[in-house]
Amino acid sequence: MTYLGDLFKPLFDLIAGLIAFYYGFLHSYSLSIGLLTVTVMAFLWPLTAMSTRSMISMQKLQPELKALQAKHKGDKVRQNEEMQRLFKENKVSPAGGCLPMLLQFPVLFVMYDVIRGLTNKLPNGTAAPKYVGQSTLIYKNLKASNGNMHSIGLNLGTAATHVHTGFINALPYYGLVALAIGLVFLSTWQIYSKNPAAANANPQQAAIMKYSPLIYGVIYIGIPAGVNLYFVVSSLFRIVQQEFMWRRDPVLRSHSIDARKQADEIKAQKAAGTYVAPPKVGFMDRMKEAQGQTQPKNSGNGGTPRSGGGTTPPRPRPATSRNGNSQAKKKKR
Repeated sequence: MTYLGDLFKPLFDLIAGLIAFYYGFLHSYSLSIGLLTVTVMAFLWPLTAMSTRSMISMQKLQPELKALQAKHKGDKVRQNEEMQRLFKENKVSPAGGCLPMLLQFPVLFVMYDVIRGLTNKLPNGTAAPKYVGQSTLIYKNLKASNGNMHSIGLNLGTAATHVHTGFINALPYYGLVALAIGLVFLSTWQIYSKNPAAANANPQQAAIMKYSPLIYGVIYIGIPAGVNLYFVVSSLFRIVQQEFMWRRDPVLRSHSIDARKQADEIKAQKAAGTYVAPPKVGFMDRMKEAQGQTQPKNSGNGGTPRSGGGTTPPRPRPATSRNGNSQAKKKKR
């Protein structure tokens, strides 16, 4: 076992033990994994709730953060100090909203190794399940099925890319992957649908959140179907959890009402033709701004922008004669 495997071995034993416990009275691999998922998500509920509040608080601070960035544009040290002060006053952690996403990766590692351990086989092809006792029902049934974890028409120990018996047989595995990706999209959309003003204020971040589930798709396609089943159930749980929080949590409910009012105001401004969209800043512009290299762009004729609009005409250069000498030099002669 690797160093990470040794480090997480107690967690491996716990997860596998829970699957074995649930399988003892459910007699179904898929239901056991689903119930394990609900158990884990219920255990993480307080952390997920805290992360959701932190993410919403960060979205509410976006206008003030942008104002600080503009005010201290030329002094990055002062800008960072003021931003940290703002975070401290509002009791917000910039990384707080990333916790649910970060938690996916250790869970992915543990679940992948547990499923692979339960379906482990010796070099001679004999099933040798790991992490569970030999007296458990799941161990005996895995031995009898030669390490195959059949449930809901799938071998939960097999990844979509490892099915080589034809497209029709592989289709359910890819369907499970597509379902897992779709539910991640739905969970992300659920957050931004409750706060459209934040998405309008920071379109770059909204785009990142919108397309980040595709990264999961690259991962999901190469992991066992049992792990994908875990993520399907966890996404469903998170969607229900978020809807419950938006309805019951006083902080999120208040924010949802304010966000809806702001969205209605923007809609009314668009109808009246008075809405001004936030400026779009490109990646290179952000890089230059971070390095303090942002310079006013010159117009095509060499002029510089004026505060009131238009451009200042370029300074006239002395006329030159055909031989390249300036007329000013000729007068001195």
